[in-house]
Amino acid sequence: MFQRSPRHTLIALLACICVGPQGAAAHASPPVSLTQLEDRARAFAPSARLAQADVTVAEQRSAALQAGSGAQLFGGAGVDNAREAVTDTLSRDYQRTQMHLGVRWPLLGTRAAQQRTVDDAQHAVEQSRLRRLQMENEAVLAVRRAYVRHLRSVERIRLADAFLRVRAEAQEQLASRHAAGVLLEADRLDLGGLFNIVQATHDSQSAARDLARAEIERLTGQPAAAVQTQEPSWPQTCLAPGAAALDRSPTVTLAQQEVDAALQRQQHARLEGVQASVSLAQSFSRDIGGPTGHSTRVGVDFSLPLQWRSQRDAALAQAQGEIDRAQALLALRRSELEAAAQQALAAYRLRDKEMAGHRHRQQAAAEALRIAQLRLNAFDGDGYSKLLTTRYALYQAAVQVVDGAERRDLAALDVLALGDGCTLAWHDAPAAPDPWAATVAALAVGTAPTSAKAALGETGLGWYVWQGQALLDQPAQLDELPPRSRRLLLSFTTAQLQALARPDGRARWMALRAQAQARQLTLELLLGEPTWVLPHERARLLALVESLRDLPADALHLDLERSQLPAAQQRDWSRHLIDTLQAVRAAAPWPLALTTHYRELQQPGFAARVHAAGVGEVVAMLYVNNPERTATLARPLLSAAPAGLRIAVAQSIESALPAQESSFALGKARSLQRWDALAHQLAGLPGFGGVVVQSWEDYREARP
Repeated sequence: MFQRSPRHTLIALLACICVGPQGAAAHASPPVSLTQLEDRARAFAPSARLAQADVTVAEQRSAALQAGSGAQLFGGAGVDNAREAVTDTLSRDYQRTQMHLGVRWPLLGTRAAQQRTVDDAQHAVEQSRLRRLQMENEAVLAVRRAYVRHLRSVERIRLADAFLRVRAEAQEQLASRHAAGVLLEADRLDLGGLFNIVQATHDSQSAARDLARAEIERLTGQPAAAVQTQEPSWPQTCLAPGAAALDRSPTVTLAQQEVDAALQRQQHARLEGVQASVSLAQSFSRDIGGPTGHSTRVGVDFSLPLQWRSQRDAALAQAQGEIDRAQALLALRRSELEAAAQQALAAYRLRDKEMAGHRHRQQAAAEALRIAQLRLNAFDGDGYSKLLTTRYALYQAAVQVVDGAERRDLAALDVLALGDGCTLAWHDAPAAPDPWAATVAALAVGTAPTSAKAALGETGLGWYVWQGQALLDQPAQLDELPPRSRRLLLSFTTAQLQALARPDGRARWMALRAQAQARQLTLELLLGEPTWVLPHERARLLALVESLRDLPADALHLDLERSQLPAAQQRDWSRHLIDTLQAVRAAAPWPLALTTHYRELQQPGFAARVHAAGVGEVVAMLYVNNPERTATLARPLLSAAPAGLRIAVAQSIESALPAQESSFALGKARSLQRWDALAHQLAGLPGFGGVVVQSWEDYREARP
């Protein structure tokens, strides 16, 4: 019986086949993160290297001009061969050597002119440094853009790979349907052409990925054998209104420096045209053949234009004009950046809002594909064409999500480029679950039609798995299942269900589903709580079903037993059960199944009422450890079942039950023989749904 097991719940999700292009080089070296690429771009981008060379030239020029300003040393030497008249008839011939050495200090306008030249050179240094910062920022922005294009191209390739995964299978199905005369040639060509369209997209995105990688290599100066494909997590504080730091932008700072330089030049212009200097010199002379002489000289010299005032006023007016122009340029740059910030933020908000619509369309397409798959399992015909078209619709919707994400990320980069502390700061996102696992899994699911029995499990062996989390953590347990296993009914605690609803838990279930499907196993959503049949508790069940309706499953399986209710509430159990089943059938998007005690099916009309309430299968708990006796009890149930209702038989291998009810003491091999014998005896009866064993955990503990 199920009394010993707590009432858990299973969420069975679509398969996850993680298909993605991985180059051989990716295994040779670890992927390069965006942070590493940015650091390389700052140092090795061609524009950044050129800007650094300009800084070096400007610094050396400034140092040379600064060293050449201020006081100057002067000197000279000479030899005179002279004749001087002494009288009208007498002259004096002599030769003289002389030498002088001194220091000259510039004054007034001369000094101002020198200082203006030094200031202009230093201003050029600051400008070159700001331009270098601009070039580094632009290189980082270019790397980020290339990274985003590379990431989104990889995602598009991955989606295309998933869609094309079943190409051969689909082509074979289309050809066989056309040969059988159930598919027109035009429809075959049209449906087959979907794969050609996706293949062309795959090829173009491969080229786009390679171009983005080449751009990254050009900007970083190093080969990027493997680029990390991590979903970016942009800092939201930098994407808020007012986050742009315009006054600290290199463009505005350059304009502000122009204003400061113009103000400095205005100060120097007050002495425009006035040239002056003071000098101190010592000279020595010696006549050849005569005595030595010397002299010390202090001199002041200046020059002043006759129209000095006019020249000064004109220079001051010119300086003021330069100030006005620089201030106007500063205002222009600030207004341009303000407008750019507003436009960038508006564009980002628009792109971000568009994502909700893209994701909604993707969810709708995924649901349409799930329904198409279920309908294909229920009946063949036009359903196959519908399945292929809905797969293509999901692919297109997923590509639109990728396109929207790329547009949003590029718009975010435009905003981040204007933010304080956001221009160069990169926020690496922590390891996150695969956001495309569900879509890739849905696209990668095979398109070959399966038997209608697959909707609720083919005739074969099924298992109640009460510790679903253990199977999720160790999917290798699937390898231990006996070959005839066809279905798993899994259960989880409430906390585990909440974890499964998150993207990481969903992705893990997708992976488990993929492995289960490869083994021809179905996964069913199992919900069990006896009080849910009561009217005042039914709302809890419906709320749970509503919260799970977007999760794909092969069936919804309810475990409801009369004997688990208090005696006073058991009398009206049948009536409450039918009301509950009808309410769940109206709310649930999955095929509905019920597990209950086999004696309920012995009541006249019970099976018909359950089937009319929307139940497609009933698993009868018939815990008799004797195949012949079990078959004897089960045959009347199958014979009395209405058409369309499947009846499966639950057997036990629980260690806590006596040997008359459980085969635990017999071990695995003999238990399998008994269940096979039971299935063989009932296989010829219409509506037989196979044997379901309680439970997988007990089976693993049994001896071989």
